[in-house]
Amino acid sequence: MPILFTGRKADLTPSMKRYAESKLNKLDRFLGEEPDVHVILTVEKHRRLAEIVARTPLATLTARADSADFRESIDRCLERVLAQAKRNHEKLTQTRRRRGRREALREAIEIPDGPAAPRDRPSIVRMGSIPLKPMSVEEAVSEIQDSRDGFLVFRNADSQGISVLFRRADGRYGLIEPES
Repeated sequence: MPILFTGRKADLTPSMKRYAESKLNKLDRFLGEEPDVHVILTVEKHRRLAEIVARTPLATLTARADSADFRESIDRCLERVLAQAKRNHEKLTQTRRRRGRREALREAIEIPDGPAAPRDRPSIVRMGSIPLKPMSVEEAVSEIQDSRDGFLVFRNADSQGISVLFRRADGRYGLIEPES
């Protein structure tokens, strides 16, 4: 992870840089991609200020802390940045989980293209509504022969009831009529 150090009225010793780098390695676990990290150490009278800015494509995390010692300032600052990184990481994982639930729900509603996987309950696909045309059984047979669908719902002109005509596996047609 590339870390840029800036010292404002402060001497940046190699040991201070190593200390900050070792502490900042904890961020890799939560930020995933290579973040650009900028550590700014400032001396103001008797205070030692530390500021950490971590930029990733998804978020920018910043924190400031001050104390009498740089190491303590870095530790406090890092705690705050880690807390932000954890919150950010949890938001992303929650979004992924929700997205996964939505996709599972869509799969449960739609019929899969390939071989059907065994499920506890059958899946139902809403196809919309169809107009019920009054026609005779012979007209319904000629209409189902011309279409790709395996069934036809129609209003029987003779009985005025709703009937279903379907294509059977043996090539013949089945007719379902309601009882009168």
